[in-house]
Amino acid sequence: MKFGLPSKFSRKNRNLALVTVVGLVATTTLMATAPQHDASSVEEKIWPVTTMQVKAAELSPELRLFGRVESPRHAQLTAAVTATVSAVDVREGELVEEGQILVVLDDADEELRTQEAATDVAEAQATLESTRRQHAVDVEVLQHMRQLYELTVAKRDRLQKLQRQNLVAAEQLEDTRAAVARQAIELAGQQLKVDSHPQRLEIAEATLERARALLEQQELRLARTLVTAPFRGRISSVEVSPGDRISEGQMLVRVYDTDALQVRVTIPGAVVEPIRQALERGDTIAARYGSGRPLQLGQLAAAVSTGRAGVDALFHVSGDGDDLELGRALDVTVVLPPLPGVAGIPLQSLYGDDRVYTVVDGRLQEVEVETLGQRRDASGQLQLLVRARSAGLDSELLTTSLPQASTGLRVSVING
Repeated sequence: MKFGLPSKFSRKNRNLALVTVVGLVATTTLMATAPQHDASSVEEKIWPVTTMQVKAAELSPELRLFGRVESPRHAQLTAAVTATVSAVDVREGELVEEGQILVVLDDADEELRTQEAATDVAEAQATLESTRRQHAVDVEVLQHMRQLYELTVAKRDRLQKLQRQNLVAAEQLEDTRAAVARQAIELAGQQLKVDSHPQRLEIAEATLERARALLEQQELRLARTLVTAPFRGRISSVEVSPGDRISEGQMLVRVYDTDALQVRVTIPGAVVEPIRQALERGDTIAARYGSGRPLQLGQLAAAVSTGRAGVDALFHVSGDGDDLELGRALDVTVVLPPLPGVAGIPLQSLYGDDRVYTVVDGRLQEVEVETLGQRRDASGQLQLLVRARSAGLDSELLTTSLPQASTGLRVSVING
């Protein structure tokens, strides 16, 4: 059997072939007549960016650290006497004024002791007055005794003359001689009393002074039954209640001085030495907390706690600290000593860790920098402090974040 090609296409096939031929002719004609473009004439893309004018200056880095409120004047008020608590007039957290009564102790026992001490003073005073009057009497008696002794001695002398003439009995002379001896002994005793008056007076005066001191001491104990605030401050704790029987030395109330508050902040070791040098020069190291409340560095701690790399710094709270609680944690911003030749730039202007871009004649120019810290500007925006390694930064700085930023990239500044 033999197979042959059909002598004619079907009508459907002829139409399809005609459409194909017409399409090829049209495409060829369009390609042949299309305009020719020069590849070198493609325009370079221009990137819209924002910039800011920067200039190197002397600026202070800032450290954001955590601090804790404390006070060197945190008084622990104890009982000076053994007594019963009559009243507690304050509560924990209350602000008190200097001299304000905090706790009242029963003063009945101390009042009795005070009266007894006052009686001892009166007795010592009377003894002193008696000693002075007795001295006047002793002096007068001494004079009379001396006169009597002189008369007896004269009588003895006369009797001796008469006895040599055998005009008086020997017994009468012996009695007179005995009287002279007795009066001499009495006179010597009286003379000793007069001579020892200064010592007896000193003893009486010392006894009076001791009694007065004991009275003053007892009056102090009586006054201390009223426990008062030693300074203006806040009550940190109350340890007793009315009716408690407390012993001498027992804790009653704790109060801290709100005008002597300080904030303890641990300063990283890397910046301790610049701060120490600034303090030695007499410079002020400032800080702030909260909504900008000022702090001022008083001194650096003398010892470093075990396990810590930094040094504690003690910042004084400016003004009163009525709004600060003891032990409260604060977010503290420490202003470090100023650095020369640095510029403050936005965070997005730093590319990598060590380069920024300036705009020169419409194109980007890379500048290598070193980052020295950060701070907040007058509007509260966070800035990085950088210093150029070689070229200066006194020009327009790129502030737009461009992932494809590179030296020579064409840009258009659209600051508005």
